[in-house]
Amino acid sequence: MLQRLCRPRLIKVPLSYCVGSKRHHASTPATESDTVPTTTTTKKLSLDAGFTDWRPIYQLPMIRLIAAFNRLKIYQAAVTAAGTPLAFGLVQAGQVSGEALGICTAIGVSGLITLTLGSVVASNVIGFIYINDQQDQLKLAYVDFWGRRKETLVDIEDLLPDWELKRKTMRLGFYQPICLRTDKKQRYKLLQRFGIITDPLIFEGLFGQ
Repeated sequence: MLQRLCRPRLIKVPLSYCVGSKRHHASTPATESDTVPTTTTTKKLSLDAGFTDWRPIYQLPMIRLIAAFNRLKIYQAAVTAAGTPLAFGLVQAGQVSGEALGICTAIGVSGLITLTLGSVVASNVIGFIYINDQQDQLKLAYVDFWGRRKETLVDIEDLLPDWELKRKTMRLGFYQPICLRTDKKQRYKLLQRFGIITDPLIFEGLFGQ
């Protein structure tokens, strides 16, 4: 469109008109066909062009249970924090023995430690994998340490499956690690054996069988 505007014409047009300025010569009124898109319009068009639809290629039915398990330690910590002072008060009032306070504290602390270690294992488990229309990006939906759903966009070329670690973990039948070239410290866990693959052709091309 810019080349069409800059072609020689019978009417004299200032140079600023050809570079997208809104100012026109007094003898040349601006028409709808001669209007150059402003920066705001261009930005809007670029955003519209970047819009894409995502379709799932993998889902893990048990992801809600994993998220609930990761949240258990929060309730465990709240119960322990509230129950320990209460048990201590009952001991001081002579309602219960001192052993009850020790048992209550031991159960609360040991349960909190167990749930915390379990959340470390169950964190970053992928619940859903989506692919865009251009098939050059993936959207990974996973559960974090606190049981919250997180999403991240990953370029397909950035995928770096750790095949050596994969072989070790697959022997145990637990998970397949998914790593990135740009951030090798970040690792996602794919429970391929327990998930539902909705597009086997694309999924196996990315993560194998």
